[in-house]
Amino acid sequence: MVEIKSMATNLDEILAGSRDGDRVAQHKLYERFQRAVYGLAARLVGHREAPDVTQEIFLRVFAGLSSFRGSADFSTWIYRVAINECLRYHRSARPAADGLCSEPPSREAPPERHLEEMEAIEWALGCLEPPLRAVFLLRHSEEMNYKQISTVLGVPISTAATRLARARAELQRLLKGIVQGS
Repeated sequence: MVEIKSMATNLDEILAGSRDGDRVAQHKLYERFQRAVYGLAARLVGHREAPDVTQEIFLRVFAGLSSFRGSADFSTWIYRVAINECLRYHRSARPAADGLCSEPPSREAPPERHLEEMEAIEWALGCLEPPLRAVFLLRHSEEMNYKQISTVLGVPISTAATRLARARAELQRLLKGIVQGS
C-alpha cells in the first residue's frame, strides 16, 4: 500500500513530510503557523514590513527543519526562529520599522475610548527596544510562561523575567506620559 504523505494531519506527520520536501505538507505547516508568526512579526517590526519578514521566517524554518531535534515543542522552535529573524531585521541597516515609535497617538480622544487605549499601547510597544518588546509580546500576547519564553529567546529564566520587568516598567513610563498629557 502506498502512503500518501500529503494527507498528513498531525504535526509529526506534517513535519516529516515537510522535511522530505512534500509541498502539500509544507503548505499545511505554513497554514498552521502563519497567522501566529505574522502577528508576532507585525508587532515586532511593524505592519508594513511584516509580510516580508514573515516570508523570511518561513524560508528559515523550511531550510532549518532538519535541525529541529524535537527536544522542545515545534511551536517553541518556530517562535525562536521568528524572534531571531525579527531581531536580525532590527539590527540590519533598514530604516525604522513602520514608524512604530514616531510620535505619540493623538490626545484628541476618538469616540471609542478602547480605540484610543489600543493606539496608545501599540505606540508604546513600538517604542520598546526589540528584545524587550519580544519578551513582553511572548508573555502577554502569546501567553507563554517564563520557561517557554526563556527557551524561545535562548536566555536563562531570570533574564527573561528581568527583561519582562524592564518592558513593563518602560511601558508604564511611556503610557503614564500619554495619560498625564491628555
